[in-house]
Amino acid sequence: MLKKAARLGRYKLMRPPPTDQTPIEKEENKIPRLDRKHGGDPEYQKWWNETGRPLRRKMLEEKEEKRRQRAKERRRNRKD
Repeated sequence: MLKKAARLGRYKLMRPPPTDQTPIEKEENKIPRLDRKHGGDPEYQKWWNETGRPLRRKMLEEKEEKRRQRAKERRRNRKD
């Protein structure tokens, strides 16, 4: 069974799967942001509260303003 998994892993992932159960650091870093934000990664929570959230709000406000401007232009250019 293990040999079969290793053989399949070699073709699918171009590397054999780990035989022991030690976590792969690269895989551990793939924790979804939402889980890190709400799950208790204190460093990420601090960054999110101080930097990330205001940046996101600013980006969303700019996006909304662009949408409003495009709608205004469409209304202006509309042929009656």
